[in-house]
Amino acid sequence: MPRRYRELASWFHLFTAPEEYLEEAHDIDRRLRAAIDGPCVTMLELGSGGGNNASHLRVAGFTLTLVDLSPEMLAQSRTINPDCEHVVGDMRTVRLGRQFDAVLIHDAIMYMLDEGELRRALETAFVHCRPGGAALLLPDCVRETFRPETSHGGHDGADGRELRYLEWCW
Repeated sequence: MPRRYRELASWFHLFTAPEEYLEEAHDIDRRLRAAIDGPCVTMLELGSGGGNNASHLRVAGFTLTLVDLSPEMLAQSRTINPDCEHVVGDMRTVRLGRQFDAVLIHDAIMYMLDEGELRRALETAFVHCRPGGAALLLPDCVRETFRPETSHGGHDGADGRELRYLEWCW
C-alpha cells in the first residue's frame, strides 16, 4: 500500500479536498438513481479512501457504508463523515452479510493488478448489490484512454499545514 495511504494519510484532505468532489458526487447520484429500480437509499463504497465522495453523497440522502484497506484513510474519512459506517476491509474479499441499493467503486478499482483481482472486486460488488440495485465503477482511466500527464495542486489547512504537489503519470 502506498505511503500516502498510511503514514501520510493525515495529509490526504490537503492533497485532494472534499469540496473538489461535489460535481462528481452529483453525477454519481444522478447515474445511480437513474439505474436503480426502487428505493435508492443505502450505498456501499468499496475503496472509499478519505471519504470525499461520501461527504457529498450522504448529504444527497444516502446512508453509506465505507470500506477501505487503510485504517488511516478511514480515520480521515471519519473526520468528514462521522455518521457513516467505516469498515477496514479489502474490496476483493470483504463480505458484510447484507445488500445495498447501490455499490460504488471509484478510482481504487485501478489498484487491481490482474483480471483475477478485478474479478474478485466485481464479485464483492455483486454479492452486496440487491436485486434491482446498481453498481458503478469509475476508474480514472483504462488502457485504451490512458495518456501520460502531469498535474499539480494542493491546499492550505485550517490547522496551519499547507501541501503542494506535482504529479507525473506515465
